Amino acid sequence: MAELKRVKVRKLNLKAVVILLLILYLIVMLLYTLFTMPIKNIYITGTTLLTDNEIIEAAGIKDYPAIFKTSASKLEEELEKLELVESVEVKKTLTGKLTINITEAIPLFYNRNTNQVVLSNGVSVEDNSKYLGIPTLINYVPTDILEDFIASFKEIDSDIIKMINEIEYNPDISNDITIDEYRFLLRMNDTNHVYVNIINMERLNDYESIFATVGDLNGTIYLDSYNADNIIFEAFGSEDETTGGEVSDETEN
Repeated sequence: MAELKRVKVRKLNLKAVVILLLILYLIVMLLYTLFTMPIKNIYITGTTLLTDNEIIEAAGIKDYPAIFKTSASKLEEELEKLELVESVEVKKTLTGKLTINITEAIPLFYNRNTNQVVLSNGVSVEDNSKYLGIPTLINYVPTDILEDFIASFKEIDSDIIKMINEIEYNPDISNDITIDEYRFLLRMNDTNHVYVNIINMERLNDYESIFATVGDLNGTIYLDSYNADNIIFEAFGSEDETTGGEVSDETEN
């Protein structure tokens, strides 16, 4: 007669099951809460021309949607469609904070030929009197030269740009021979004139310190020379308007 084996039956630990279910419930609720949590705070930095409302409208977040359903890359894509946005970075946090860091395109000048304002990102926008205190380009510039001019001009300090009244494309031509096709004449708000070419455009940043060395004189400064050691200054009304004098460029290293 075969011996019967006893099988142990373990009792269900009800307490452990309840704790496990509770933990699972809490995890599910936490995930649900995080996934459906709306944007609580919106922080926008780097703007001076764009308003917060314009940015929020363009991003499509005026109703404060769920932050984890909101794609940062999608927001960046939408905001980069704004003409005044050069670049944008969007960051999210677990606490519902949304930060939008914007680098604005800078209005560089008004192009009288197209009735448009040219921005630092190369985009031209309709002039609606929104952009004040910028110079006016008064004549036609070949497309390739204009593109190079914009790329160089956008590196100029904004305070210096505001000191410029008019920009004239003024290539250096002698006896029907073009010496410098990249030269421009700038008429400043203080009545001074500046000749500068694209390759020397950054020298405009020293404009104030250069004219500080000539006292109360007004005249023309030539920054189009390929010799950066000296700067030629010619006072208005001088007898010899072709040579002028030299001003030591104290700003050069």
